[in-house]
Amino acid sequence: MERYLIDLLHCSLPINQLKQIQALIIIKYLSLTPLFIRRLLNASFIQYARQVFDQIPHPDQGVHCSFITAYSRLSLNNEALRTFVSMHQNNVRIVCFTIPPIFKSCASLLAIDVGKQVHSLVIRYGFHSSVFCQNALINFYAKINDLGSAELIFDGILVKDTIAYNCLISAYSRSGEVLAAQELFDKMRDRSIVSWNAMISCYAQNGDYHKGWIIFQRMQDEMCEPDEITLATVLSICAKLGDLEMGLRIKKLIDNKNLGSNMIVSTAMLEMYVKCGAVDDGRLVFDHMARRDVVAWSAMIAGYAQNGRSNEALELFESMKSAQIKPNDVTLVSVLSACAQLGSVETGERIGSYVESRGLISNVYVASALLGMYSKCGNIIKARQIFDKLPQRDNVTWNSMIMGLAINGFVEDAIALYNRMKEIEVKPNNITFVGLLTACTHAGHVELGLEFFRSMRSDHNISPNIEHFACIVDLFCRSGRLIDAYEFICRMEVEPNVVIWGTLLSASRIHLNVELAELAGKKLLELEPDNSGNYVILSNIYASAGRWQEALKVRKLMKDKRVQKAAAYSWVEVEDRVHKFLVGDTSHPRFDEVYSTIDGLALLSTWVGYELDFEMEA
Repeated sequence: MERYLIDLLHCSLPINQLKQIQALIIIKYLSLTPLFIRRLLNASFIQYARQVFDQIPHPDQGVHCSFITAYSRLSLNNEALRTFVSMHQNNVRIVCFTIPPIFKSCASLLAIDVGKQVHSLVIRYGFHSSVFCQNALINFYAKINDLGSAELIFDGILVKDTIAYNCLISAYSRSGEVLAAQELFDKMRDRSIVSWNAMISCYAQNGDYHKGWIIFQRMQDEMCEPDEITLATVLSICAKLGDLEMGLRIKKLIDNKNLGSNMIVSTAMLEMYVKCGAVDDGRLVFDHMARRDVVAWSAMIAGYAQNGRSNEALELFESMKSAQIKPNDVTLVSVLSACAQLGSVETGERIGSYVESRGLISNVYVASALLGMYSKCGNIIKARQIFDKLPQRDNVTWNSMIMGLAINGFVEDAIALYNRMKEIEVKPNNITFVGLLTACTHAGHVELGLEFFRSMRSDHNISPNIEHFACIVDLFCRSGRLIDAYEFICRMEVEPNVVIWGTLLSASRIHLNVELAELAGKKLLELEPDNSGNYVILSNIYASAGRWQEALKVRKLMKDKRVQKAAAYSWVEVEDRVHKFLVGDTSHPRFDEVYSTIDGLALLSTWVGYELDFEMEA
């Protein structure tokens, strides 16, 4: 019977059968209790296992070790530490296999003092020469950013195995010590797949994506087969670089290795597609996934939002809720971004209510996105209410509120909020000053804007970037100071972009400054030769000045280069859906009703004495 019970405990059993086995163990086979507990822990019946454990008068070190390992694996780190402390206090003999999961829990909790006390016990019990404890110590010190101690442990290992090298490479990666990681990697005689993955991830995490790709190519040259972690990391590199061709090469490799069904790989492939602009290909990957977790849903929703396909992002979010998948902060930030893009008041309020009602506003990124969404939808009062209710605010939240006030014309409030921010010693950053300069632009406060711009460097040691320069150019142009704007552009430390030249061109059209319009127009035609708007504006400026030959030349140039004028859309929100229309559009499923209604309105207007002659246009 005992042999039969042992065999049963190695099978997959439902909880009711396990309880029946426990009854037999209590009555006749107490010696099987440790095996029974390990079976419960392996099946993650952690609470049930704890009840059985608490009934044992004197549990041995094997049972304690099983619990500590299970708690650490399930991220129940406080319980792992409590069990270890109890084990030590009750004089239960500690074995070296207990140490690695304890160091893992200490690192996860950032329990530095406890971890150092455990290190003392390791030395006291003579475990410091155990490879398991040495590698665990390197990981612990690496995760608490004590790289010096991690190196000391590594240097003290007489015979270093691959795991020790991998641990220190990962430690260097976390600390941004890329060159040290590469040097250590090059010293390795035997490299495992984990070694290659650690080095590729090191470059990817520290922003050197091309070097990460080179390591991957070197890995293939040395005939080391990539696994799903390798492929997911390399796909992430392709996504960061926006290199679809490179990504398709990895997809071919995935198909050859038949790893397309792996959820980690599929999600990475989906993200690669959407970040390279191939959103529909990303959706095909998403639709073919056998199982989708919150990361996959969030990646697809973010892909739609980042590529300006806001309606599809919101529709997929509704599908996600219907599938009973709980959104995370990435999902919500993407959904709120989609609402902000649409400027849809009703949709924004509905999503905002969803976020608030579920208590999801505690995340600073979600709160900032919610503020931004309400601001862009024009509901600045609601945005301010949320800001004022937040128990904690970082500079992301402050920046969102300052920008919201600025774009809605509440200039003095934006500046007052900045002053309050300084009073409580929240450090402003470059985004703070974009908000302040935007506020000054809306109010025409040229001197105040220039003062903020100068104070970036002098008071806060912040180097202006292209956005700040664009704000100053816009500030001058809106105030009619086009010469000052042009001279400022000429003195800029960075190359002016299409936004800056476009601002000057538009202002030149308003103020009919043909000379500056020509300068700005020529620059724009060089920078974006396929943008029809630049040709049209420049041609119209020449026409307004009576320079018809030049106007015709610009139109001819546009025709010769086969530049197509972008179609303009009209947008209307009806019953929580945003509908868009083009001139002569027949793509809408109810276009017959739309045109019938317009014809009816035109007829009614004619009857009351108005003559209308129009088409549907932006």
